[in-house]
Amino acid sequence: MFQYEKISRKNIFIFFICTMLIFSLFPQGIFAEDAENDAATEANSEEKETGSDGENAEAAPPKEIVIVETGELYPITATKKVAENSSLELYIDEVNGNIRVVNKKSGKEWLGAPQVDKGILPNNKAFIDAPVHIEYTDGSSISQTYTLKDKENEIETSPIENGVRVDFTIKEIKVNFALEYTLTEDGFEVTIPDESVKESGTVRLTSLDVLPFFHAADRKVDGEVFVPDGSGALMKVKEKHPQYFKGYSEPVYGPDPTFAIELGDVMAQGFTRGAAPKEKIALPVFGIHQEDTGFLGIITKGDETANITATPSGIRNIPLYRAGAKFFYRKQDVMFIGSSGIIPLFQSQRISGDKRVKYILLEGEGSNYVGMAHAYRDYLIKESGMKKLVEKETPLFIELVGGILRDEIIGKTFIDLTTFEQAKRIIDDYADKGINSLAITFKGWSKKGLYGNQPDHFPVERKLGGKKDLEDLAYYAKKMGVTLNLDVNYVRPFQDSKGLTPRKEGVRGIDRDVTKNPNYRVSSRLGHNQQLFYLLKPKKSSEYALKEASAYQDLGISGVHLSHVGNLLYTDLDTKNPSSREDMKDIWINTIDQYKDYVDRISVDYGFGYLLGRIDEIHQIPMDSSNFVYLDETVPFYQIVIHGVIPYTGKPSNLRNDGKVEFLKAIEYGAGPSFELTYKPTDHLKRTMEDRLFSSDYAYWFNRSVEEYEEFRKLEESIGGELITNHEQLAKNVYKTTYENGTQVIVNYNRKAKSVDGHTIEGQNYTVIEGGRK
Repeated sequence: MFQYEKISRKNIFIFFICTMLIFSLFPQGIFAEDAENDAATEANSEEKETGSDGENAEAAPPKEIVIVETGELYPITATKKVAENSSLELYIDEVNGNIRVVNKKSGKEWLGAPQVDKGILPNNKAFIDAPVHIEYTDGSSISQTYTLKDKENEIETSPIENGVRVDFTIKEIKVNFALEYTLTEDGFEVTIPDESVKESGTVRLTSLDVLPFFHAADRKVDGEVFVPDGSGALMKVKEKHPQYFKGYSEPVYGPDPTFAIELGDVMAQGFTRGAAPKEKIALPVFGIHQEDTGFLGIITKGDETANITATPSGIRNIPLYRAGAKFFYRKQDVMFIGSSGIIPLFQSQRISGDKRVKYILLEGEGSNYVGMAHAYRDYLIKESGMKKLVEKETPLFIELVGGILRDEIIGKTFIDLTTFEQAKRIIDDYADKGINSLAITFKGWSKKGLYGNQPDHFPVERKLGGKKDLEDLAYYAKKMGVTLNLDVNYVRPFQDSKGLTPRKEGVRGIDRDVTKNPNYRVSSRLGHNQQLFYLLKPKKSSEYALKEASAYQDLGISGVHLSHVGNLLYTDLDTKNPSSREDMKDIWINTIDQYKDYVDRISVDYGFGYLLGRIDEIHQIPMDSSNFVYLDETVPFYQIVIHGVIPYTGKPSNLRNDGKVEFLKAIEYGAGPSFELTYKPTDHLKRTMEDRLFSSDYAYWFNRSVEEYEEFRKLEESIGGELITNHEQLAKNVYKTTYENGTQVIVNYNRKAKSVDGHTIEGQNYTVIEGGRK
């Protein structure tokens, strides 16, 4: 028999009054500025149409997708010419504000609103024709609309230089904005001027999805949607496919760790279950290829707070594949207040700045993902100063871990895993094997080692040999022709670091508390309470970096490896001194430019696109996609863009999950060999924070690294410094990469031999064909 604790009527009355008070204060949710004032305004609004984007659709699609087709298409309505240059013409539909671009020579067309069958539902026709999809909030949740949803909305066009401006007034929510279409020699640009965005009602704008159906592909054509997920991925156009409940929508440059909901499921205050492992978007691009035309979209302004979206056919009963850019004007997070549970919060201040997408129009064989990669490479060479490599030989990349603290029964002990003197022996060992082209990155070299007192990196840890031995190592490396970089961390210091003051130097979240960023456990995806890190304010991180720049020059090293700079971008919501992701991006671009006065080489991990043209190496470049269910194929888009321009590596060979397959992937993608090693055996890492470094013993991996590098070196004689001109699938699990000098590398992932193009490739092996000769 259950026993219940007796509760007095007085306690029940007090509990009831407190509960009612909380719900009266927070009936739905609040903006961040309202949270500070402990008040909320309840906005009256009608029930809005959900699912303007596939990824936000709440209702499941019907079990059977039925698309009515009459065989008759709606006519093209963008017929008024507004701009023209030597190669292209730009037309506008003054009624809906959408466009059409025509190639004057070939007659090919790219439509902002594709022609669809007259059997489509009227509201879907308006949804497709609308050049902007809108999301907004009243403080509680996000609702959707689009520019053609209500007849009361106003659309006005006016001429501008080389194009046209379209002003939109969305009467229902009292929001105004404009699009400016400008014709270029290779396509056009569309811009949302910041000055055009006005919010005169009670609701607030959260995002604008621009030209969501530009050059959308009918489900019956031959084509593909490209998204820059990891190394790159394709959504193949097909008439029949499984039932999808949502499309692709991922943030450019990865999630913002300042916002807890972008990292996973917020289960309680300060308790988040991390999202399932997935790749990030490193490049702000997207595209669609259909038949013999295509385009590459490049987000050139507002990329820091944009999502790349891609939606397969069938969602909303629309038979089109589409891709685009979604610009955010406010981000959302949550906080916990008393017993009322989770409360949604939105940024009070709109994210400012122009938003812009450049569309490069493609035709013929150059309109697929390879052609898109070539177009982006040409764009970067022109705009960011990327240059083709002069050196042909790719070095063997070695990361050496110096020291780390180990937990003991009482206190911690410093473990010297690789001393500076031992690093010199490693250089000699490789030289004895004929390997003089080494690129060494030394980690954990400062006081207390790998997770020491960053962002302070000096003094040098004396148990590794101190400053004198590090200077000797730098001199010896230079004498031997070896590149020596020091790994530095000015972005994400460990919580036990004595080198910073978190209250003054750490970024703050939407709840105004200092943000702590944990490592997540692999098994449960829960945050590790003993592995918490702060995120430094961008200005502070730059100040620390520049303060120590001259010290690296004095040591005589080749360069620095900037940890977290190439794979982490975040906001600071400190009310006294806020900064945006754009601010952090600009600060680090400027910092790297200044560092060039002190060191010769700068490397990063992953390689966010805004750093291309400024960095000299990329470590652990994405070599896979997230493999979402609606993505059909992973492609080396990123590698096609930079091979022969910037050296790069994949995951260290000693940390591979499947050694053979990942080795073949490195061959197919042209990635240099790398290893992360310790001079002492791996068991010295027990009870340290480096549980990911499960096999690092230099003695064990030395001969294997030599063998792998020798194999790569033979390949590099043919492809070193060469641009990738083509990549294609020849058969199931068989791929060919072609380089500008005619060399072809064919990789067979199958267990059995395959014969393709007159060549037999053994199972799980590869072959190199130089100028058509094996």
